[in-house]
Amino acid sequence: MRRLLPVLVILLAGCGTEAAAPANVAASAGQFHSEAAPASLAAGGNVHYRLVVRGPVQYLAGCAHTFTVWAEDSRGEQVWEEPQPQFDCFAIVTRSLAAGESTSLEADWPTSPTLAAGRYTIHGLFLTVLPPGAGARVRENVPPLTIQVRD
Repeated sequence: MRRLLPVLVILLAGCGTEAAAPANVAASAGQFHSEAAPASLAAGGNVHYRLVVRGPVQYLAGCAHTFTVWAEDSRGEQVWEEPQPQFDCFAIVTRSLAAGESTSLEADWPTSPTLAAGRYTIHGLFLTVLPPGAGARVRENVPPLTIQVRD
């Protein structure tokens, strides 16, 4: 019985506790690694999003928004976007990241206090240089992440 007592104490200590929710969500696909924190939050909280892009890659920059990130509800309706659509000028340049180089881009999603509880998916588009005509077919190329909004 003395040998079983420590095991029994450990087992009982875990009763009634829930597993902790993950602090963040992350996904990788090819040259892109995206992460968002927290993975679960109350409406009105802030979601911090980070994208890391690893070379080699050519991308559009200048006055073009190099990266756009947005969130959709479970019906596919957009509830947030960063940066807000705007056109400051039409100067677009091509930049490159060599193999072994990387860059990171960040955005914050200040969720509305009236946002309905549920699952929201964060999507992104990093403006890589594509063959002529291919750009019109690419809506997103960053791995999506799912966030849970609680009441």
